[in-house]
Amino acid sequence: MENKFIPDAIEVVSKAITADNEGEYAKALGLYRDALGRFTLGLKYEKNDARKKLILERVEGYMKRAEELRDYVNKQNEVGSSSKAGGSSTGMKKKGDGDEDEGDAEKEKLRGALSGAIVTEKPNIKWDDVAGLELAKDS
Repeated sequence: MENKFIPDAIEVVSKAITADNEGEYAKALGLYRDALGRFTLGLKYEKNDARKKLILERVEGYMKRAEELRDYVNKQNEVGSSSKAGGSSTGMKKKGDGDEDEGDAEKEKLRGALSGAIVTEKPNIKWDDVAGLELAKDS
């Protein structure tokens, strides 16, 4: 079975980057989340360790950006639509700017979901360890 999740994720993240660069932050956030889910599934089925490592590095960057966008969109929703008439200064950090908020529960949830879905080592499980499924074991 060919791993179609990674190419799909790359396509979605490209759309997210385009929306991000155009200032459509809420749309970009949704696309980043979709892409992260696809990357997570794709990493489960990726067999090449070097490619998996490269993808993980990229995914971490996309996750950071999604967290920044989520914080920004949440702040904009709190302030209301009156701040949109402020001109060219949006208050949104660009991709290279650094400022992390480590105490955020949703950020930890995203990271936990991603790390929980990735198998980093081969589990030592035998057929005898699996309960039931006798017909499957016989074939």
